[in-house]
Amino acid sequence: DSFVGSAVCADCHTMASEEFEKTPHSHATQTLVDLDPPRQFDPECLSCHVTGWAPQEYFPYASGFLSLNETPHLTDNGCENCHGPGQSHVAAESGEVDADDAEIERLRAAMRLTILENEGNKDGQVYKEAVVVKMCMQCHDEDNSPDFDFQEYWPKVEHYGKD
Repeated sequence: DSFVGSAVCADCHTMASEEFEKTPHSHATQTLVDLDPPRQFDPECLSCHVTGWAPQEYFPYASGFLSLNETPHLTDNGCENCHGPGQSHVAAESGEVDADDAEIERLRAAMRLTILENEGNKDGQVYKEAVVVKMCMQCHDEDNSPDFDFQEYWPKVEHYGKD
């Protein structure tokens, strides 16, 4: 599957996109550009400040961000960093490909984030079922976010569904 960029997601997920635009994630690449010296070419920084990179591996996935000029639609920490590449979902929803209801629902389900009732890393506890926390902690690790607490941070980026 390929990355399409947050603007494509916003075509259907307007309200979620509007909420997400208020978060630091939606302007993550600019924080690298604004540093002195700028760090928008540093793979260790890019891996968490653009869309489509392996956060702990410091390289782009096949269809991930390449540069500000080549892939401007993948700047910032966009929708697909958490929800996964959207090309198949978009193609099925738009009718670009022939997909039955079961396939459409499978693609939707694959992009949903399920937050467990007490999911979090408070007091150093991360349960094996805590998939979302583990995903967040790929970037919000001890080196970059030593004070990260999922229960405190999640409400700042929380957004839901399709309008």
